[in-house]
Amino acid sequence: MYTDYNANDEIVKDYQKYERMIKTINKRFKTYGYERIKTPTFEQYDMYAQVTSSINRKEMVKTIDGDGEVLVLRPDVTIPITKQLADNYTTLPHELRYYYVQDVYRQSQLEDEEVERTQAGVEYFCDSTPEADAEVIALACHTLKDLGFRNIKIELGHAGFFQELIEKGSFTERQLMQLKNLIQTKNIVEIEPFLQRLDIAEDLIAAFVKIPLLYGDPVKISERARDITKTVKMEGTLDYLLEVYDILRLYGLEDNIVMDLGLINRMGYYSDIIFQGFVEKFGRPVLMGGRYNYLGNEFGAALPAIGFACTVESLMKAAKTDLTTRRTPVDVKISYDENSLKESIVLANELRERNYTVISNPANKEMVDAQPSIYQIIMTQNEQVFVYNEVSYYFDSIQALLKLMNGAKGAVMN
Repeated sequence: MYTDYNANDEIVKDYQKYERMIKTINKRFKTYGYERIKTPTFEQYDMYAQVTSSINRKEMVKTIDGDGEVLVLRPDVTIPITKQLADNYTTLPHELRYYYVQDVYRQSQLEDEEVERTQAGVEYFCDSTPEADAEVIALACHTLKDLGFRNIKIELGHAGFFQELIEKGSFTERQLMQLKNLIQTKNIVEIEPFLQRLDIAEDLIAAFVKIPLLYGDPVKISERARDITKTVKMEGTLDYLLEVYDILRLYGLEDNIVMDLGLINRMGYYSDIIFQGFVEKFGRPVLMGGRYNYLGNEFGAALPAIGFACTVESLMKAAKTDLTTRRTPVDVKISYDENSLKESIVLANELRERNYTVISNPANKEMVDAQPSIYQIIMTQNEQVFVYNEVSYYFDSIQALLKLMNGAKGAVMN
């Protein structure tokens, strides 16, 4: 929950921005067929302790209930959703799509992060396919674009690629943590000396040294990565990532996707494809996600799934660093001439009845209205024009307009 009781104009503006972001996120998640759910604020500590690769326990906010049981303020949403499903199903009855927008509580190591944060995310319970994984990544990118970010990069990696290399060596838990940290920070200078001190084969050391450099165009990086693959499974992982990338290109996202095989699994339960999203001038990810095919096993069920989450407060901070994201775009802006006021009102009402957000202005007011929009409609006495991505289309009825808008939805907005 975003609260500050020292209300002033800036706080009110921030809160309005927060509300707009929530509304935009809700709307976008629904368009992909997700249903909103809610999990309890207080959860059993044992539930998180039961999961082998769970949240860092030092980050959890603990309390004790009247019966002496240890509870935690919800530090994560994926684990309780999976637990709830596992209580009802041992296998997936069919594909399930859930989303949530609710507060999580963690003791962050970052000074500028509050313990209480609003997290929004989706959980898509389904088998692994490139189509399903690409759709979730497309939704993540689509959501960031809806929020007004224009310079978006989604880094694509795979938990299995690094894991296969790890299994070729022999590391203690402490050594593995150090190695992960060096790769995460792309500390290329220190990786080789660190591994030379361990009993690791030279070809394996060479492979680890190259991992932080495997970042960039997915096709080129996958070709370079094949020089260090040690198993058939690693080859298959690269093929799978390229399949996902090819589908993301169909969504029109080729300029937003980079491959990063040095992307380390921050949430221990991610098992396959992993990804994180960045926006310009913000030094850390604004969203993270991945496939967690075995988390359900921790609760005695087979519940493969993929999902992602973003923290609304981080999105707000990121938006403040980008002058282009001061306003959340509405769906439609109508600009009408002096003879088309009545028609513009009728059209705006028709669209609002269909849950589109609409702003309608006389043409001479356009220059002073800085509100961005996804679609633009220009109405004059003689013609009606729908504008999307700087391309104009004429229409003569609400049905024709809706057809144009639905067609535009078929591709992720650029």
